[in-house]
Amino acid sequence: MTQPSGDQQAYPPPYEPPHRGPRRRRARTAVVLGAAGVLGVVAIGGGAAAYQAYYATGDQPSQALPADTLAYLSVDLDPSGRQKLEALEVLERFPGFGEFSDEVGLDRDDVRRTLFDQIVDATPCADLDFDDDIDPWLGGRFAAAVVPDDTSPNVPELGGDVVFVAEVSDAAAASDGMERIADCGGEDEVGWAAEGSWLVVSDTSDAAERVLDGAGEASLADDAAYGRWTDAAGGAGILNVFVGSGAADQLVEALDGDLDDAIGDELGLAIGEADREAVRTAAEDFEGAALAARFADGGLEVVGATQARLGAEDGERPALTAGTAGDLAASLPDTTGAALAVGLVPYWYEALLANLVDGGLASEDVEAGVAAVEDETGLRLPDDLRTLLGEGVALAVDGERADLDTLEGSEGPQDLPLAAKVLGTDADEVRDVLDDLLEASGAPDEVDVAVEGGDGGSVALGFDDDVVADVAEEGGLGGTDVFEDVVPETDDVHALLFLDLRAGDGWLEDLARDLGDDELADNVAPLSAVGLSVRVDDDVARTVLRITTDD
Repeated sequence: MTQPSGDQQAYPPPYEPPHRGPRRRRARTAVVLGAAGVLGVVAIGGGAAAYQAYYATGDQPSQALPADTLAYLSVDLDPSGRQKLEALEVLERFPGFGEFSDEVGLDRDDVRRTLFDQIVDATPCADLDFDDDIDPWLGGRFAAAVVPDDTSPNVPELGGDVVFVAEVSDAAAASDGMERIADCGGEDEVGWAAEGSWLVVSDTSDAAERVLDGAGEASLADDAAYGRWTDAAGGAGILNVFVGSGAADQLVEALDGDLDDAIGDELGLAIGEADREAVRTAAEDFEGAALAARFADGGLEVVGATQARLGAEDGERPALTAGTAGDLAASLPDTTGAALAVGLVPYWYEALLANLVDGGLASEDVEAGVAAVEDETGLRLPDDLRTLLGEGVALAVDGERADLDTLEGSEGPQDLPLAAKVLGTDADEVRDVLDDLLEASGAPDEVDVAVEGGDGGSVALGFDDDVVADVAEEGGLGGTDVFEDVVPETDDVHALLFLDLRAGDGWLEDLARDLGDDELADNVAPLSAVGLSVRVDDDVARTVLRITTDD
């Protein structure tokens, strides 16, 4: 009921003498309409609430961090209703999930309790009780982040403070709980600040308060770069990562300091000025990146997004790849069990050399490397490479011929049902270059490569005549469910990896059983396929990893 406000007054309705018949119908009509109105409001409100619960991801820890946050990683133990259903649909297909869920549980409270118990077991806080000391205030969303600190960063190598953020339902109770945690742990170098729905933990309370104050002025959630790359990655998932442009600047400063020597000593590499210059150049271009993991369409999806390099405009490095890999892979036979495809721009060779020089290599060193390749292989660069790779190439393994016995018994690629499909080249020229390569390599006379011209200006080549003939034709891999589920879009895809885990009568499950692990075999059996694709759309490059399952 709407209540009067301000200087309005509520008056009773004017008296009306009773009427027979017609009045009763009007009264009954009013009751019906009133009831319908109430039910409509309830239905709309309930529908809106259900929609929110099913689709909405809710508040995220990015709201408690300042807009200039360098790096951010969050975990959501309380995702949308849709994500929970998707997760259950996928996980319940694995026999091992039942045992895992009995031990840990999928419910948010079970996961939090398990993590709490593991942390407490490693600390002197045995008297802490999850139900009494933690559960009343701890939420289900958490994050770790690096925020700038020019004065006294707690991790100088990262150029800022590492802080932790937790969702809370009661800020005062969270502060009390942190007090008990600090007391029992004997930790002097820990501080926190709690406000609204968030608790921030750092090495000092002042540092934690600065984080909340910075978020109050301008939060990471409202930052344009964060929003751009998070949206490009498909929005918030159960796991989220963001790296801001400031992180690249910090990396350059670290490399100019002692970090490069530490990395070099650890990896056994010498990091020179050319390497530093390559990092500086990349850092200048870097605008940010994001990654999100979520359950979708009966599987797991991980999407990463950052800016793309689209040619040489405005001083950008020239691109090497073109968006033809998706269509090239889609044209492979529908029996393909594995495929790797990349699209190439017509000037890819020149672009490669230019990028090597721009990355810090001396021109004379690049020229010496090219000469060495020519001497070792007998290739005439770049002409022979253009002939062999054309404007894109796809490698395909026939899934019907490649069972586990064939894979294990092969002594080389000549024993595998493998073929390549090349765009924009000539079959006779390919055959001539291959003959020269075989001769230069000293290959036995019985080794022969089949070459066959195909549809759409393509050429197929390989050691198995039948596989080559199949690959040369326009195939239907792109129309199969197993491919479409892991490669949702083929337009503008620059590179692609596809793996059918059930090809060859289930090679992955057979491999696990051959290893003598039936439990492992039972748990890989639901896996269907893996797809990894890099798609460039305008100025955004998206990398999509999909792992699908089936009953």
